[in-house]
Amino acid sequence: MYNSMTILKNKYADLSKAEKSVADQIFAAADSAGMLSVGELSDRAGVAPSTVVRLCKNLGFSGFAQFKIGLLSARRDEPTLLPALSRSDDTRGIFRKVFESSVCTLQDTLDMLDPAMIERVVNLMNNAKSITFFGVGTSATIAMDAYYRFMRIGRPAFFAIDNHIMRVSASQMKAGDIAVALSHSGKTKDTVETLRIARQSGAQTIALTSNADSPICAYADEAVVVYSDEIRYPMEAVSARIAHIAVLDALCVCLSVQDYDTSLERAQTILDLFRPLRQEKANE
Repeated sequence: MYNSMTILKNKYADLSKAEKSVADQIFAAADSAGMLSVGELSDRAGVAPSTVVRLCKNLGFSGFAQFKIGLLSARRDEPTLLPALSRSDDTRGIFRKVFESSVCTLQDTLDMLDPAMIERVVNLMNNAKSITFFGVGTSATIAMDAYYRFMRIGRPAFFAIDNHIMRVSASQMKAGDIAVALSHSGKTKDTVETLRIARQSGAQTIALTSNADSPICAYADEAVVVYSDEIRYPMEAVSARIAHIAVLDALCVCLSVQDYDTSLERAQTILDLFRPLRQEKANE
């Protein structure tokens, strides 16, 4: 059962004004929200009961009953649920908040991920003729890192981070190729357009984003959504970027396990390649 509170926080920015009123009441009564009826919650929020039900369905639940089960069954202590940074925070406090936010984001992302969907993504990548990672801005460095990691385990990996090259590369993809588009917001025009072109060209498409309802997901055969605390950290959260990297690392390891013995041989080969470089560095 998915953590209802986690999903609600992750999608808060995209809710309607009435739905946000309901969400605010749930956050305010976090310890007891699972015990409220639809009528009680709608009265507190000042909305119609239908708004509560609509909110639950928009979050992916069958209704309020299933949403409440998610609240009750997935509850856990959250000592790392921290307020946003303030002007008075000192260096030690900032480090603590950033690190704890990242830990919390990684755990919440793990709670949100659909195991069946992840299995499909691994199978797609395992059978791919090529895997190309696309991203701009902060996602560009993640795309390059993913390319390097997947290439190291022997996968036919590529990357493109220039908006012109991204479009040309996507236009030349075909059946059997996979395009992986990285975008925290899911709204970056160049990345969204690139994934659209890749899909139109015949490639299978994967989006890695922090926003399940973003435009990029419309062009994705599989959308991998990480948790992002946009309520407490309304800026583009650094913890979400760490979650993107962790997801890609986990996918890379999954592919390594698919061909375990060969992966071990490749790892040893790479160690042998780098050993002279590291020895020379050490002897300087």
